[in-house]
Amino acid sequence: MNKLALLSILGLVGIVSSCKSNDDGSDEPANDDTVTVGITTQVITRSTVTTELGNGAAMNVFAKTYGRPDAPDMVSGIKAVNNNGTWTLTPEVKLKKGQNAFIYAVAPYDAANTDVTAIPVDITKQIDLLYSGEYVPVSFTTHTAKLNMKHALALATFNIASQGYSGEGMLNSISINGELVYTRGTMSAATGKITPTGKDDFSISLAKKITSTGWTQELPRMWTIPFSTKVKEATLIANIDGKTYTAKFPEVEMKSGYQYIFRMVLTNFGLEFIVDQVETISLNQSDDSMTQLEGYGVISMTISASTTNFEVPSFSGDNIFGTIDWGDGSASSYKVGEEHAFTTQGAHQVAIESWNSTGFELDNLSGVEVIDISQY
Repeated sequence: MNKLALLSILGLVGIVSSCKSNDDGSDEPANDDTVTVGITTQVITRSTVTTELGNGAAMNVFAKTYGRPDAPDMVSGIKAVNNNGTWTLTPEVKLKKGQNAFIYAVAPYDAANTDVTAIPVDITKQIDLLYSGEYVPVSFTTHTAKLNMKHALALATFNIASQGYSGEGMLNSISINGELVYTRGTMSAATGKITPTGKDDFSISLAKKITSTGWTQELPRMWTIPFSTKVKEATLIANIDGKTYTAKFPEVEMKSGYQYIFRMVLTNFGLEFIVDQVETISLNQSDDSMTQLEGYGVISMTISASTTNFEVPSFSGDNIFGTIDWGDGSASSYKVGEEHAFTTQGAHQVAIESWNSTGFELDNLSGVEVIDISQY
């Protein structure tokens, strides 16, 4: 045998002997060889893929031993950090052949996120919260988890225009109040469902001047735990020029992953939601344009001192809204059939403003001394 042939045979023997055979006879990597689990992410906004989480972003990753959020951790306390599009997990998650892991994730990272089924939610932080949803399985051969991160909160955005308002119109703060409006809760990273747990006094401080045309950029916004005014009323509380205004939200069902823009109008009588200008828009949208209001008018009435309760007129038209100044230091939003019990003595000068009305009726003229429709 020549020398070249002998070297070839010896080389082949060396290659074969270096492979450790598995139980099934294959020459794949042995069971004690491992691979490192990796992840990629994309953020889902209104069912549209928008962008990767940015460079330097961090999130909690949970590697479970089987496909349930309450399964034991394969590795605990995992922090994933994005380095120019590449996610690094610390500590690493390694898999042997035949081994699987089931991945969940929450962003941004918080050391308090230790339970997949009970991620703390705190609206006072005003931080967008993302979750991965149903587990993503990884294995020895497919060990990169592709995570579709979804928004857990709803975003309430406000645009306010003034109409005949005589003050400076400086918006100082806003807050939302209601029986079903919560600031604390716990979220399941598997479903995104938030279970409310409590309320704290919370407002967003501002220094934004209200104009007659409303704002087009940098609108006031607030992340909220989703709520529905179809179930219970909610109220916006705004401090403008040092005075507190309250306005009841129109009927709306706030859902996670959506932005809701509420347009409002400020007059000398009060602050009101424009009920037919509420929109559900993408979280990506940051600008707005107010639509000019039509059909504004004020009815002034003098109610006799002997009248204790007064029922407001019924306006005809669609989407009627406005403020009623009761002349006793109190005001309220217009509501069909509302009765008011006066809190002070003497005749009362009542002013009822409205938009979108085409006429009105008074079912009972008892106690009505003067009706002035010169501004209606």
